[in-house]
Amino acid sequence: MPQIVQGPPPDPGALYIEAKKAHGVPETLSCDAKAFVEAPENAGRYALHVSVKRPVSIRIEALTPMGDPAAVLVADQGRFALLDLRNNVFYRGPATPENLSRLIPAPLRDEELVALITGDIPELPGGRPDTAARDGDGYRLSMVSPRLRQEVMLGGDLRVVQVRRLDAAGALLWSVGLDEHDDSSGAQVPRLLRLLAPPGKIKVDLRLRNVIARKPPPSGAFLLGVPPGMKVEEVQ
Repeated sequence: MPQIVQGPPPDPGALYIEAKKAHGVPETLSCDAKAFVEAPENAGRYALHVSVKRPVSIRIEALTPMGDPAAVLVADQGRFALLDLRNNVFYRGPATPENLSRLIPAPLRDEELVALITGDIPELPGGRPDTAARDGDGYRLSMVSPRLRQEVMLGGDLRVVQVRRLDAAGALLWSVGLDEHDDSSGAQVPRLLRLLAPPGKIKVDLRLRNVIARKPPPSGAFLLGVPPGMKVEEVQ
């Protein structure tokens, strides 16, 4: 049986501030990863190398079975680029969830991906803490914005266990479960992320290994230039 924490319900604003403070690190993270994707497009199993830097920089390399890059996706400062070496096409445009999904499908913005990979609570645009309650030996925190609701499950040590994003009618847009946390970086970083996005029929399991936190990625990791002779496709 989970331990029940006694006492009055926590203040939602104070709990949110405390949880964000607990996840102020790591600033940077690099890891190898395996992605298992069920989706109408880009389904399959992928070997990846992932690097992130808060708040919005991310690099994902999809590797061939031999370990060579098959595709490289970079998002930084709201811009996106995808080098697709399989089809010899270079895509570039804004870092929208649709463009980021060209490699691994997930209806997430760049800052949401970075936050979740580093074990943090993704920001809800225009949102504010609304309600908080004790839940077993942890907490349940709800946030609201004019059009969305976000529910966050926290452990007793404030590790982020699950994040659910819902529309105004209460329909689930996506949920991400975070598991197998590692605290060696000074924060609770998940080694397993499970994404469900019912509207897009998407399910992604992302398993992280060889995690290196707090060591900045190589300079230029979040820059991607067009190789000579490659077709460029501007996307919106």
